[in-house]
Amino acid sequence: MFQQVSICPACHGRGSMIEHPCPECQGRGNVEQGESFTVTIPPGIEEGMALRIPGKGMARLEAGSANGDLFVVVRTRRDPRFERAGADLLRQYTISPMDAVLGTTLEVPTLDGSVSVTVSPGIQPGEVLRIRGKGLPEFGSDCHGELYLRIEVAIPAHITREERDLYKRLRAIEKERDDSFLTGK
Repeated sequence: MFQQVSICPACHGRGSMIEHPCPECQGRGNVEQGESFTVTIPPGIEEGMALRIPGKGMARLEAGSANGDLFVVVRTRRDPRFERAGADLLRQYTISPMDAVLGTTLEVPTLDGSVSVTVSPGIQPGEVLRIRGKGLPEFGSDCHGELYLRIEVAIPAHITREERDLYKRLRAIEKERDDSFLTGK
């Protein structure tokens, strides 16, 4: 045998009925209405964090009671230039084999303009360079994260006859150097 208890559909559990209910609220004691307002997002807020806006939520069931709180869940739009890891930003940069061997200077975009970054001669594929303080603001702090550049080297798939001859000459020079190192000459 089961027993089920439910709220009265006529008085909604109030124990009394209003003979002439208000046409706007139908006797509920509150009216739903839209409101627009500006919410200030603090710098450095993380994806999925919730901001509590007091008194801007739904009304409580009891007529005349204060409104609840509104919770705004922050969703961030992806920036195609960077990946985010907390307050740090990550970016991949591809350079040519000549730039990897000889070194180069890169103009790297940041959130507040671009900066010149020196790539040292002999950098290896996958090496990461750090640019201090060019990441996002850290939430609840005056500090900024870092911007990390992962360096990749693009090996050309198609080269001209002249480029092929130069690469063959470089290979011969490298072999001579290695042979002389091994023989001590």
